[in-house]
Amino acid sequence: MNWISRLFSRPRLYGDLSAEIEQHLNEKIDELVASGMSREQAAQTARWEFGYVTLPEERSREVWQFPRLESSFSDIRFVLRMLRKSPGFTAVAILTFALGIGANTAIFSLVDAVMLRALPVKDPEQLVLLNGTGDIWAG
Repeated sequence: MNWISRLFSRPRLYGDLSAEIEQHLNEKIDELVASGMSREQAAQTARWEFGYVTLPEERSREVWQFPRLESSFSDIRFVLRMLRKSPGFTAVAILTFALGIGANTAIFSLVDAVMLRALPVKDPEQLVLLNGTGDIWAG
């Protein structure tokens, strides 16, 4: 079974796992009732002997999970819920991101045009830098 089908079939797998654990618990209760205990006492004893049901169920579910992917999805869902709850903050956040991205793009475009690209001259070896002291430096 590939990871995509495992991702979408997990609710069914979780249900099957819970049903199987419940079936084992019921079998233990039936076994204790057959040995002479009352139904309530057998249920209490079976739960005590079976132990904490949630922990093994959670550990079994961890096998089918993709922790990084799922935590990222849950974080994204949380952020979207919080942004939906406060539209004023959402507008300010989006405006701030837009201005930051626009400013970075403008500055990089300027730096790229002035400093990173070669000058559009025919023979760049023949360029000379003149400074105010009268010295000539050939690059």
